[in-house]
Amino acid sequence: MKKLSLLYFIFLFTICSFSQSSQIETRFWKLTSLNGELNLNSFFWDQKTTRSNVNERLQSSFLSGGLFLNSQSYFWHPNFLSLDLDVGYSPETGQYLSLVSPDRNEINTLKKLNVRAYIFKQNSLNLNVFMNINEGYNNRENLTNLKSNYRNYGSVFSYTNKYIPIKISYNKGKGEQIELQTDRSFITEHNNLEMRSEKSIGANDFNQIVYSHNKYTYNTTFSVSESDLVNTFIKNDITIWSMNNRIFLDSKKNYNFNSRVSNYNQQGNFNYKRFEISENLFFKLPYKFNYAGNYNFFDIKGGIQNLKQHDIRSTLSHQLYKSLRTNISFEYNNISDKQYKEIINRKGLNINYTKKTPLKGTLSLNYSLNTNQQERVSDDLFFAIEREEQTLSDNRIVLLKNQNINASTVEVNDASGTIIYRLNFDYLLIKRNELLEIQRIPGGQIANNEIVYINYIAIQPSSYKYRAVINYFNASVSLFRNKITFYYKSANQDFVNPVNIAFLTLDYFNQNVYGTRFNFNFISGGIEKDNYKSTIIPYRLTKYYLILQGNIKEKLFFTFNGDVRDYQMIVEEGIKQKYSNISGNISYNINQKTKLNIEGSYIKQEGEGVDLNLLTSRLTFTTRIRQLFLSTGVELYKSKLFNEKMDFNRFTIRLSRKF
Repeated sequence: MKKLSLLYFIFLFTICSFSQSSQIETRFWKLTSLNGELNLNSFFWDQKTTRSNVNERLQSSFLSGGLFLNSQSYFWHPNFLSLDLDVGYSPETGQYLSLVSPDRNEINTLKKLNVRAYIFKQNSLNLNVFMNINEGYNNRENLTNLKSNYRNYGSVFSYTNKYIPIKISYNKGKGEQIELQTDRSFITEHNNLEMRSEKSIGANDFNQIVYSHNKYTYNTTFSVSESDLVNTFIKNDITIWSMNNRIFLDSKKNYNFNSRVSNYNQQGNFNYKRFEISENLFFKLPYKFNYAGNYNFFDIKGGIQNLKQHDIRSTLSHQLYKSLRTNISFEYNNISDKQYKEIINRKGLNINYTKKTPLKGTLSLNYSLNTNQQERVSDDLFFAIEREEQTLSDNRIVLLKNQNINASTVEVNDASGTIIYRLNFDYLLIKRNELLEIQRIPGGQIANNEIVYINYIAIQPSSYKYRAVINYFNASVSLFRNKITFYYKSANQDFVNPVNIAFLTLDYFNQNVYGTRFNFNFISGGIEKDNYKSTIIPYRLTKYYLILQGNIKEKLFFTFNGDVRDYQMIVEEGIKQKYSNISGNISYNINQKTKLNIEGSYIKQEGEGVDLNLLTSRLTFTTRIRQLFLSTGVELYKSKLFNEKMDFNRFTIRLSRKF
């Protein structure tokens, strides 16, 4: 009886929904759209590799065909149950030839199955479930070939109403990845549950509450030698909840208050807890004054770290006409850890001035004066740093924040603390006087500009005190509506009355930067000189960059980018680091259906801890005859990374019929 009642309720619910869209035909099952592709692919590649004077040559030829379908359909009515289906199957067969290992035949299969079903899609109460299965091959930065297998499934439930709207999502997945050259394997699993509710009581507020529970596991196997395997298994459970509120205190929204309270709890191989409160005020005051105030509280526990932090900040700014903007700022930071106590006071003054000049130009001036007073009291010379956040970029030198670091204690993780990156495979550590530089390795697991979290142990003085004074000045003149710009920047830092700094290397620096840039229609570029005199990392930098882009009669399109950054006198006279990057693309539309594309790039990094030469080029020709598509291409690839040289050539052809 209960089952019949439930079915009757669902039937009435859908009938009420259908009444709003009676023009749609009701059927047991109806296919609303179907499209797809049938293709045939063939490629041949030849690869020569030299590692430590050991030569290896690999050749491979593959033939594959594939069928890919996309469909949309519904059962009874689109608002009752609709189904999206994305299916692909592409078996491959070929021969793999090697001059080092015995020849062997291989059969590989590329496949995908993506299904998503929507129940009551257009109603306030709705549900969608999904499942994805994908297997394929890809390349990381043209340096590492990968085989990937990923599966996940989940659902999203939402209920929209005027009282307590709610959205619940669940996602469970597993990914397997193998680096084909090294047999280095990674297996990751995740299990994520999130509940979210957003509500505005009136026109001047917004409120949100979010809860999530996430389980991550990570298993990696790495071959150090033929007889020695390293295996790492990491498992962490993370629970997060947060409440966010935004309130406008007046109808014109000149006064607003923002609040965030959150709790992060991670248990597993790395235990970490963080409770955070953030309160923000913004006021528009009379006479073009603005005030912004902020208070943050952190309670962090992890490993041997037990830290409480109070952070108070205030900024008062004023706008005079459109040309002059001034602001003063203040920050008070009180940190209490079981290893140390620290108080930081910062004060700042900033002035910006802009003025129109002859020759359709603009004069811009900026000056800032900042003081940073720090005082630390500690009984222990050794203390642990946990989850120091850094962004690893190929464009700049990244130094860890503290000095006298024990390099053997450095551990680099992803945001969840689950993936542990490997030294000399994913990143490098380079000693810079009392500091430590970290660099990512191209082709490793860390992407360019990726955020990582770093743990380590450092030696610090038991107590110290200093006040830093930083002056900054920037001037620029732009002419002919920013066609040509000349600029100059200077900065210096000095320290007043330092106390007990035996274990510290204070960065007394004086920096002067000057350069010019231009922008004329299809061409732009510039040159910059940077003279950085420092007690930690002094250097002289020359930077050149050039960009060409445009088209000829809307048929030939081109883009060229190049930049060179040449560092000299890093730490010691004569030591250099040089980064060069050149890339380009030419696309020629022979007619509406036929296109020729040429692209290439050259990357060179040389210096201490860096040795990379990478040249890639690709030519692709595509044409279309009715619904028949033809694509053929040639790819050339040469690389030198440390003691490994690789020469790779590939030819591909693809024929497909779309419907």
